[in-house]
Amino acid sequence: MQGNDVFLYGEKVKAYLRRGAKPVRGENVYPNERVGYGALCVEDSLPG
Repeated sequence: MQGNDVFLYGEKVKAYLRRGAKPVRGENVYPNERVGYGALCVEDSLPG
């Protein structure tokens, strides 16, 4: 299982996705009901 995160679970996935979220134009407060933490950017969310 080389390169796989054997401890990857729901809360950790959510933290990765939040970390990689991009700001949305016109939104100033995060998280919010319309856009949550921002626009999803998978490339910036996953660890190197």
